[in-house]
Amino acid sequence: MKLLTFSVVFILTVCLVFAGLILFPDILGQAATQNNEIVFGLFLGPFCVLFVLGWLGEKLILKLFQKNPD
Repeated sequence: MKLLTFSVVFILTVCLVFAGLILFPDILGQAATQNNEIVFGLFLGPFCVLFVLGWLGEKLILKLFQKNPD
């Protein structure tokens, strides 16, 4: 996995978590103050999903743009 893909996934996940906290402060704000494990799960879940999608997308793009030796 390229460092660029990892960085983009990390930044997108942070933006997603902050957007969730801004849009739903009553629900996610209370979860953030009462239980740190929930906050970790809120970050880790989307991060893993975006990480797998980014990895698959990277492999697909590299496969599509790879030069054929023909």
